[in-house]
Amino acid sequence: MRLEQLQAFLLVAERGSFQQAALEVGVNQSTISRQIHALETELAAQLFHRGAQAKLTLAGKILLERARRISQEWQSVSQELRELHQGKQSEFCVAAIYSVCKTNLPPLLLQFCRRYPQVQLRVTALGSDRALKVLQDGLVDLAIVMHQRHLVQRAGLVVRPLYTEPIGLLMAENHPLAGKETLTWAEIASYPQVVFKEGYGMRRLIEEEFLRRCLPLTVALELNTPDAFSAIVHSSPMIALLPQSILLESAKQPGLTIRYCPPEELIQRQVAIVTTSDRLNFPPVADFFHLVTNKLSQP
Repeated sequence: MRLEQLQAFLLVAERGSFQQAALEVGVNQSTISRQIHALETELAAQLFHRGAQAKLTLAGKILLERARRISQEWQSVSQELRELHQGKQSEFCVAAIYSVCKTNLPPLLLQFCRRYPQVQLRVTALGSDRALKVLQDGLVDLAIVMHQRHLVQRAGLVVRPLYTEPIGLLMAENHPLAGKETLTWAEIASYPQVVFKEGYGMRRLIEEEFLRRCLPLTVALELNTPDAFSAIVHSSPMIALLPQSILLESAKQPGLTIRYCPPEELIQRQVAIVTTSDRLNFPPVADFFHLVTNKLSQP
């Protein structure tokens, strides 16, 4: 069954004439007749009584309402897709890691809202793994995450690296390590750690680094909100390895300090923007993708 067959059926049913239906769409009557005949053959039912007027049979009457609903749904989805391609998307959803939501993203969100005032923008702070999952499940249009090696291997994803930033150590200002200008990984490994929960890119990065150096990682506490890291570290001997964007925000609070490893031992994380190739066909998604890429990409 094809859509044009249903449309031909509706025209004949509404006009009561094969000839009138053909005139309305500018085709030969034989074309309409062939479409109706093909539909009747597929349904194994006669749809019209042929005569001076084309009158619906019982089977035709049963099909009529359903054909109208199918036609209305098709018109509705066609209009919706046309509006998407015209940038008239009603909602735009972004999932991003917390540090980006708190630091780099707010001014870009304001630019987007001014450009698309009719679009409802929704932003959710999530860990990298969860952000990628909701993107691939179709729950968000775009994700900003920690870059991962396997990302480029996923079919249908468009990935653009944005920037890299060093990982440093957050601690209380009276912590024993605070007296050192730079730190070794062996020194870091000797203290209990506050880490992100499983499913966060930072957790995986830290675990891989300790494993690579054959050093023990003593996990004392798992969190998923960077603000909570500051509160815990401030009043305990625990330390936390965090990206520089979070460290700089945390260091503004009294009683906290940050330290780094020497350049040859410093590790970094890379942040990337990700969407699916089909979503880049829609102006709001494409514009936001390019806005973030242009503003946050390192030269």
